Amino acid sequence: MAIIDKQVLSIKAILELPLTIPDYQRPYKWHARHVNQLLDDVLRHRNKSSYRLGTVVIHEEQTNQSQSFQQLSIVDGQQRLLTLTLLCNLIDKNRVCNPTLLEHNFDSPTTIKNLQHNAAIIQSRLKQLSEVVREELVEFLLHKCELISVKLDDLSEAFQFFDSQNARGKALAPYDLLKAFHLREMTVNTEQERLACVDSWESGVSPDNKTPSLQMIMSDVLFRLRRWSEGEQGKYFSRNNIDVFKGVNLSSAAYRYAEPLRAMDYMVDEYNSDRVRQWDQQTMLYPFLVDQTMLNGKRFFEYIEHYTKTYQNLFIDEKPELAEILKTITTYKGRNRVGDHYVRNLFYCAVLFYYDKFGDAELEKAALLCFVWSYRIRLVQHRVVIESIDNPAMGKQGIFNIIKKALHPHEVLSFTVEPIQESDIKGTKIDGLVGKFKTLGYIQNGQ
Repeated sequence: MAIIDKQVLSIKAILELPLTIPDYQRPYKWHARHVNQLLDDVLRHRNKSSYRLGTVVIHEEQTNQSQSFQQLSIVDGQQRLLTLTLLCNLIDKNRVCNPTLLEHNFDSPTTIKNLQHNAAIIQSRLKQLSEVVREELVEFLLHKCELISVKLDDLSEAFQFFDSQNARGKALAPYDLLKAFHLREMTVNTEQERLACVDSWESGVSPDNKTPSLQMIMSDVLFRLRRWSEGEQGKYFSRNNIDVFKGVNLSSAAYRYAEPLRAMDYMVDEYNSDRVRQWDQQTMLYPFLVDQTMLNGKRFFEYIEHYTKTYQNLFIDEKPELAEILKTITTYKGRNRVGDHYVRNLFYCAVLFYYDKFGDAELEKAALLCFVWSYRIRLVQHRVVIESIDNPAMGKQGIFNIIKKALHPHEVLSFTVEPIQESDIKGTKIDGLVGKFKTLGYIQNGQ
């Protein structure tokens, strides 16, 4: 591959290169959360001797026959570079840095709108800082923050490099991005702790046949639960919504909402490090809740491991309270269709959400309620698509909202599911499900 230059450059150095945004690039679409995350990262690490903000891929072109003038087209990193340009322009009052992208002409209305909006966000955040912090930030941002610049002289190879870096020809999956993010957050942890997190993570990527995969747990269960519990769409987990699994770094967050989280974190670590544990062989696990504020770093890896084990305990090892209902949903004729997988996923998420909050208390009754609420969709629809489960799951009248608000199991068990008229059944290959609904009294003969 024709990599002609690869080096680590300061933000000032890279922004002053003759950069241009080629026509094939998509519009600038960073949202407020992306801008705030970048600002938070820079502020949090401003006392470090250096801080790396990622990689940019650049295609070098010659613009005249003498080949004396370079034009550097941004292949990857446009969103970050434009945001850094805005930040430098607004904070650098003495014009120490002169970003070349300030001279770029933007034609896209989307780009122009988002640049204006994000400039206002940055301006608002900067006004909240003292003059001393602003001056520290200018020095840190321009001279100590860095990007890895990869320069290639062939456009097709530049795209190939972008698509294949670090992943054997595949773009980095959201799980890879989260692994890297949370490992970077483990600044106060030992190398042994980081290696233990990596080992646990990698075993989840390639599990044995009896263990749920990391991808499934994160995309089909935890991502959807965290979204649905907030009344938001949970259809597809991708690189664009990995913020669902980012939260607070307890070693640096100074806000009051983090105090109880930090106290519990400290209590768990103190308990487990007590020398008495060498005698009684007891350990305390962090008491996670699936919809809690995500804790960055080591606790994130523990969170994923905890819910992988919970899922296995409930649905693969078949917890006794669930055995009968699991037999029903895994033996009817049409169970292997895509739509039926969606409904089963909805049921699993509802049961896990209940169990996460109330444990074994009335679990069998709650599971039956989750069953009729979820599988009612399969009975009344001829074809089930992802929206068939996503819409009711995030609805205010759905069972996830009921469980989230409940303080006692009876508040969930009092939730009513409307019986189905036999004439309204449209699904096929569902005789086993229909039989169970009749046994439970949720099918009525229309008169």
